[in-house]
Amino acid sequence: MSNNSISTYKFKPFQFTTLKKNSDPQLHPLARSGHRVVCNSAYLFSYGGFNPQNSVRQGNLLRTRVSSAMRELWKYSFDLAEWKIIKCQNVPQELASSSVSLSGNIIIIYGGTGVPFGAFCSNRMYLANLANEYKENGMIFEELEVSGDVPLPLYGQGVVMDGKYIYSIGGTSGYEYEMDVHRFDLSTRKWELLHKSLGEGQEPEPRYRHEVVCYKDRIYIFGGGRGGTRNIYYGFSKIHMFDLATRQWQFLPAKHDHRVPKPGYPNNRSCHSCVQCPENSNLVYICGGFDGFQSFKDVWRFDFDTLQWEKLTKCIMPRPVYFHSTAVTPSGRMCCYGGIISEDDIDARGGRSNDITCAWIIIPKLKVICWEAMIHYFKDQMFESSDESLKKIGLPQEFYERIIEARRVC
Repeated sequence: MSNNSISTYKFKPFQFTTLKKNSDPQLHPLARSGHRVVCNSAYLFSYGGFNPQNSVRQGNLLRTRVSSAMRELWKYSFDLAEWKIIKCQNVPQELASSSVSLSGNIIIIYGGTGVPFGAFCSNRMYLANLANEYKENGMIFEELEVSGDVPLPLYGQGVVMDGKYIYSIGGTSGYEYEMDVHRFDLSTRKWELLHKSLGEGQEPEPRYRHEVVCYKDRIYIFGGGRGGTRNIYYGFSKIHMFDLATRQWQFLPAKHDHRVPKPGYPNNRSCHSCVQCPENSNLVYICGGFDGFQSFKDVWRFDFDTLQWEKLTKCIMPRPVYFHSTAVTPSGRMCCYGGIISEDDIDARGGRSNDITCAWIIIPKLKVICWEAMIHYFKDQMFESSDESLKKIGLPQEFYERIIEARRVC
């Protein structure tokens, strides 16, 4: 195997790159916002989304559809660099500002709304098994029968999965904003109200499109916003923390980054994204978002152990974006997909994107970097080789299986 015409592979941590996608525009998703993504080592999965334009131009192709909501599930192969729509049945109608979690092959959809926003909201939960994709009927979404203190139907909730539990905090009906804390036990399918928001003490104000992260039996809230007579966007100088042991809120003062111009922490914003580092779970990364006037392309890191903010001045998104969605692979590659984009920080009235932009937020194991190089130089040859030839070149079993699986995307 050789390829003398391709550029030299370089591993570049903390630098964004835009991933390639299918050369035929009809074979990759339309630009969107309000969707959600999750990922594993081999694939990025995108659920739902919204684009108000009935006709969307991709390259020289004009694609037209009936609805502005996208009732679909796509997957992107990191190895093949191609999208494929997944055959599904009973796809939920909640397609915007819902939450999506991934546990092994099980994808979990909770909450959200359809179009027009707020016309209906959801407290339903759906499961589907990605392993059934290639069965005759494809994946089938099943609505769970739940019991207990079921949350109000909302969208834009802050949701995080930790072991067998799913935590849901806040959200909106489109008219009212909430900040109750609920926990769902996947083993018993029962909801429990952990804290009823009364607007007292150190409780955070009700909001939506905030981000939540669980660390050492505590849940932290980042940003968010609310509408009304005037829009409010929440900040990052102090972090709200919910203690699962005491079931009480605390307000923690964060340390600013003194190396950068004031204020030294992210501007107030909502519709941003947040991922937790897979190797160092005390670290989270915030990127993008909107404050009512401008959208952002900055990336910030927060350390739960020290409460320290750090701006990653060399890790900058290609364009300002909000209402995007971000996930991180087990090896530490942060992948941002879609959203509302603008060409500069000031004009936030831009269109929607269908790009995947990625940045490594840790140095992965050497085998991962080697595999990236193999894909860079020899992707076509490996995908065109027989199973026996792949075995003969000595591919590790996990990467051999990834090639075999990714071929089914073709």
